[in-house]
Amino acid sequence: MFAIRTISVAIALSATAAFAGDQTLPRADEISLDSGLTRAQVIADFQAARAAGQILQGDAVVLHPDETSTQSTVSRTEALHKPQAARDAGLIPSGEQ
Repeated sequence: MFAIRTISVAIALSATAAFAGDQTLPRADEISLDSGLTRAQVIADFQAARAAGQILQGDAVVLHPDETSTQSTVSRTEALHKPQAARDAGLIPSGEQ
């Protein structure tokens, strides 16, 4: 168990180092600031998107019950017995195993 954990940490650290080395900033001549839109057009696009509800502001994200609830196909009794059966079969390690 300790070896698996050690290998996992080593893999995570090497992946982090690989991604950290790939953070090069663009050069000034690679950046284009000319979008072809006027300030008024950008503001009008923003206001239209906000009016259409495409832009969220602050904590305005409210999920309605019909968007979050799902109907379970498993009974309560089955849901309670599945973890115990898995533990008894040795599929869930506990303690120093």
